[in-house]
Amino acid sequence: MASTVPDSGEGASPKKAKYRVTNWPAYDSALVGRGDITFWFDQAAILQNCTPEPTGQRGAPVRYSDWSIQTLLVLKQVFHLPYRSLEGFVRSLMRLMGLDLPIPDHPHLSRRVRRLVVHIPRRERTGSIPVVVDSTGMNVFGEGEWKVRQHGAGKRRAWLKVHLAVDADAKDVIGVEVTTAAWTDGEAFGGLIGQIDGFIEQIDGDGAYDTREADDVAGQCQATLAVPPRENAVPWEADHPRTQALAQIQEKGVGRWKKDAGYHRRSLAENAMYRLKQLFGEAVASRLFDAQVNEVHARMSP
Repeated sequence: MASTVPDSGEGASPKKAKYRVTNWPAYDSALVGRGDITFWFDQAAILQNCTPEPTGQRGAPVRYSDWSIQTLLVLKQVFHLPYRSLEGFVRSLMRLMGLDLPIPDHPHLSRRVRRLVVHIPRRERTGSIPVVVDSTGMNVFGEGEWKVRQHGAGKRRAWLKVHLAVDADAKDVIGVEVTTAAWTDGEAFGGLIGQIDGFIEQIDGDGAYDTREADDVAGQCQATLAVPPRENAVPWEADHPRTQALAQIQEKGVGRWKKDAGYHRRSLAENAMYRLKQLFGEAVASRLFDAQVNEVHARMSP
């Protein structure tokens, strides 16, 4: 149950909402359930997915399917295991479950992850989709906060940029792009939106998406692009959304424009980034870019 304090006047920001837990027994049970580890493999999934399909190429047949490799990669991300520990963990798991399934050794698993195409499950959607986009950085080489605080960042310190598109209603990730830090949000915007199936109602993003390129992509999707104009932005065409936004901000203020445009939904993308980093950490372990991309994609699979 939540209670809010109404606006004290035009332009004033409302006080932060206060939430009180009214279903404590159910909430307490849900918190306890977060520590429950239950592994279950569907027999039909094992029969259909564990055996790889013939490639039709010369040489020895592939022993492990992409589904098997992706399953192990997801476990690696969830439990933060290096490849050697992952091999031992899954072998012990198979013994406990009484399953006689082949488990790849860690060198084979490392090689397969580099060329794996990770399948991210998507739920079927009906109706228009409100989309929220944002990006965040992930550390590549894993320098800890203590080392950086004591000795500074090393020369090899590098970052990946993860771009996410979130369904504002279902609150799940429906698009992901992984780039180097040299890519801007506007440059990755087209590939991100291109992953979404269905009619897009509106796309919310921060000022980094206030570009001609992002506007063209939204126009091709027949979607409304709701982004705040950048600082010192100038009007474009008379009927352009950026020009209209500048006029509304000048007339009513930026707070009122954000409320009218539904811009508050952008926090959902930031929340998705927060959940991603809280569950999996802020770094990737692989050193090759293709494997790093697959690590990020595997984090979207559970």
